Amino acid sequence: MVIIAQAGRVLAGTDPSAAVEALEGIEEEGARTLEEMRAMVAALRDRGVGAELAPPAGVADLERLVRTPGGRLRVDLGLDGELDALPPAVDAAVYRIVQESVTNALRHAVDATELVVRVAAERHTVRVSVRDDGRRTGRGRDGYGLTGLRERATLLGGTLRVGPGADRGWHVEAELPRARSESGVHSRARR
Repeated sequence: MVIIAQAGRVLAGTDPSAAVEALEGIEEEGARTLEEMRAMVAALRDRGVGAELAPPAGVADLERLVRTPGGRLRVDLGLDGELDALPPAVDAAVYRIVQESVTNALRHAVDATELVVRVAAERHTVRVSVRDDGRRTGRGRDGYGLTGLRERATLLGGTLRVGPGADRGWHVEAELPRARSESGVHSRARR
């Protein structure tokens, strides 16, 4: 929300409609966050009895996520395969991977003009790819966001790789298992 607010402030003088769009995005995220916070407080007060939490954001929310205020980066979103019936943890992980990758590209991609996001559901896996076309500036370091995404992918039995592209930009690649094994735990991807 802070990044969107900063972009909106920069655009307010030159493109008021983009600033309004940024404010609408902040309002939506703020409202969702408040609802989740209220539900969490209610759950803590009532020790979880009757608490209803809003579902976490997932693949269905990606279109809204990739609308960037002011169009600094053109985002090409491609969704392929059966993505409607993913387990909630996988659905939320896909969203978080794309969200963190888009945020990082907006913050750190030098001279980038395009961000290509692909989410593809296969029979047993879901693949997520996010690539920007920015100038390579050397090796970056994983912050808390990327570390958290790697841990989330591992807990689901998947993998997450990040790093500079061969020619340009930064790439994030994830492979997550589509379904749980009979034991209820996500199975590790076979090599």
